[in-house]
Amino acid sequence: MTDARVDPWQWRDLLQREIILPRVGLDAPVHEAVGAVLDADVHSPEDLPALPIAAMDGFAVRREDLQGEDGVRGAITLPVSTELPARPGAVGALAPGTAARIMTGAPVPPGADAVVEVEATDADPFGPTPAAVTIRLQQMPAAGRHILAVGEEVARGAVLARAGDRVSGGLIGLVRALGLPTLPVLRSPRVAVVVTGDELAGEDAAPGAVRESNGTMLGAALTADGAEARALHSGDDHAQLRSTLDVAAERSDLVLTTGGIGHGAFDVVKTLLGDRGDDTSRFEHLALRPGGPQGVGRLPDGTPIIHLPGTPVGALVGYHLFVRPLLAGIEAAPRRVRLGDDDLGAEHSRRGGLHALPGRLRRDADGSEVVDLLPGRRLAPYGRADAIVLAGADAGSEVAGTVEEIGGRDDGRVLIIPL
Repeated sequence: MTDARVDPWQWRDLLQREIILPRVGLDAPVHEAVGAVLDADVHSPEDLPALPIAAMDGFAVRREDLQGEDGVRGAITLPVSTELPARPGAVGALAPGTAARIMTGAPVPPGADAVVEVEATDADPFGPTPAAVTIRLQQMPAAGRHILAVGEEVARGAVLARAGDRVSGGLIGLVRALGLPTLPVLRSPRVAVVVTGDELAGEDAAPGAVRESNGTMLGAALTADGAEARALHSGDDHAQLRSTLDVAAERSDLVLTTGGIGHGAFDVVKTLLGDRGDDTSRFEHLALRPGGPQGVGRLPDGTPIIHLPGTPVGALVGYHLFVRPLLAGIEAAPRRVRLGDDDLGAEHSRRGGLHALPGRLRRDADGSEVVDLLPGRRLAPYGRADAIVLAGADAGSEVAGTVEEIGGRDDGRVLIIPL
């Protein structure tokens, strides 16, 4: 480890340069694709609608039958030749001089060029099909009135979504309406979380033990970000850790560890993989609170590994700052919002470095986005936090030239990373 503390933004950039997770494409059944990231653009295979359909309950007519020698008639009575519910099946042409009772979504009969809404007629919307209908109009309806033309909603070949978009419920509904059975998506990144420490226990913690939460917490964060996560535990024994890491590397694109990277004799991750051991991982102390100890390396099979602190809040901050940007389709860039009535000043500037603080976003009376700091120590406030507020002298000065473009540093705004 070097004496100088490493800038967190430089560390973030380093990991993004050195760790490129594989992009494996597959065709997923539509009902299994929600939340996945598209691997290619998706195009419409057909027109929607595929034939003209009624956009209103009413009567399909020929416009020429509504017009007399002196223009549109104020009221005209037409015999009703048929009823057209919204159901499959061929539809015959509309006989000249008649109207067809039609429901929303039903195919418009050939020959009809407008649908007159039922409110403009004397028909009972809920009654049986009348023998005749009287239509009252102030002016001639436009051609195609209340008719969805072929391809009006979606044209054949139109782009429905772009590569890199996350599959939403709306896209699922759209592609199902168009008959697509699968979507081209990226396989979810597979991430194993190895939690270390002899002191960690399950539900029934004996005196001196600590209930393990990092594996569950990081697994939940990874799952929410579209990854396939699994958690493993290793005690403070080199042989056990090596065996656990071998298992973790199987079928994993990335391995995370928590704990064991401090300066103690039982910091098993550092002593096994650092310069006193295999020398396959680099360990640094960042100018970051909490979450200063960090590491990165490769396992023997080439699987990248990121080492996070053992404290839950340090592990959570490290995940959002350094791991999340590696996942495809995740917006992890920092942005600036206005700080509420809290004061970040003296305490954090005196300590130096970058400080990660729990915050909660809201909208002010004028609609602008505001973040308030949440009270509490360690992990407790993260039960409600939906943002990490980044404070201190280094908050934004070294983000590869991007943060200063978001906004000035003295305008009452602070840098945040949404959770």
